[in-house]
Amino acid sequence: MTLSSLTFAYPHVGDADRAAILRRLRLAPSPADMFVLATCLRLEFSSSGSAEHLARRFEAIGGDRAMIARGELRSGEPAVEHLFRVAAGLESPIVGEREVLTQFRQALADQEGNGTVNGLLSKALEAAVATARQARAILPESPHDSMAAVAAQLAGACERVAVIGSGQMGTAVVAALRSLPAPPEILVVTRRPETVAGENVEVAGIDAVFEVLRRHPAVISATSAREYLVNSLHLTELLSERTEELLLIDMGMPPDFGNVGDKSIRYHGIDDLARMVRRRGYHEEVDELVATAARETHHRLSTHHEVGPVIGDLLKVADRVAGQVTDRFSGRLSSPDDRAVLAQAARTVARTILASPVHYLKSPERSDDAVEIIADAFEIDHA
Repeated sequence: MTLSSLTFAYPHVGDADRAAILRRLRLAPSPADMFVLATCLRLEFSSSGSAEHLARRFEAIGGDRAMIARGELRSGEPAVEHLFRVAAGLESPIVGEREVLTQFRQALADQEGNGTVNGLLSKALEAAVATARQARAILPESPHDSMAAVAAQLAGACERVAVIGSGQMGTAVVAALRSLPAPPEILVVTRRPETVAGENVEVAGIDAVFEVLRRHPAVISATSAREYLVNSLHLTELLSERTEELLLIDMGMPPDFGNVGDKSIRYHGIDDLARMVRRRGYHEEVDELVATAARETHHRLSTHHEVGPVIGDLLKVADRVAGQVTDRFSGRLSSPDDRAVLAQAARTVARTILASPVHYLKSPERSDDAVEIIADAFEIDHA
């Protein structure tokens, strides 16, 4: 299998271009055999096949061919390693940020659930999630290392902060605000007020958006709305009623608000927040972990057509031998009920003995003729 990926991400592709791609994507039917990850700072497309195949698939779901040149197109092992690094947060402005793994895992679960991602592509992405979890266990944990924390710190000087949205990012922003040394009064504005819980948090329905824009000193918006929550004209009307400057932090992608040119707003989009981040230094152990896991996964999947049938036949050999042993010794058992125990023990022993050759066949370090040698040793017909 060849896996390819196409990336549109900060800082190489700005928020306006990412928003345009995302709006087109949301108008298209769900793409088959293509994994799509959309976060506030990146759009990732990946599929089985060549880079050219992926480019055609991108066009088929409403993508602009000219825009492909703005992105980063990868194929083979570099594509696999890139997806592993994305899941682990190594490509994020904040290295190892927590939200991206949650978003990656949820996107994969959703797309596996609706059948658009399956087979070897699914296995590669599941391996990326498993490796990312290992990486998270190594990277230092800090409540300040997230985009949500950057937004919270920016708004934390205000006595009252309204958070629009109660999804993954909105929830993370509320948690970051509450962890500040002097937390502000928090109002969560959401379409589903009944889903929000927490001490010292006030909740309101989405209709309260207009009132908080009129009255609150700080607003952090983190929704996944398909259209603007408030367009430019309406926002200008709302701001005309204010007597003090509004701090508006827009973490939506696409943005939640229309063009903001009013001087009474101190506006920060998601790319502005990313520019405020102090990137943590290189983490050698995690980089090596991710690179090794990606290399092994790519090797395993790219040689699956050659190695998979031999491994399957090896396990059949183990099960056949276990069955022969069970038949041979079952007559000596004191109770017929012990046959199942004997069968399981024989099967476990046989498969344990084969664990080493199976692992070697999957390994990138195996010799070129290893498949033929092992197949011959176990009398497997390997054409």
